[in-house]
Amino acid sequence: MTCRETVRLICEYLEGRLSPGVAAVVSRHIDRCPNCHLVLEAAQKTLDTYFDGHTEASKIRVA
Repeated sequence: MTCRETVRLICEYLEGRLSPGVAAVVSRHIDRCPNCHLVLEAAQKTLDTYFDGHTEASKIRVA
């Protein structure tokens, strides 16, 4: 999976709207790609702020 594909899927990933297989591929890419990891962290903070921590995103914690 490319960075562009990963970035396009990050919000769906955080919201738990991806199939388990696609979510696993996104997760592996994020684990290996520092740039996409930063995008994930920013998206997670944005969703947490916007939804006040009441989304699937609040259940996924990045290291």
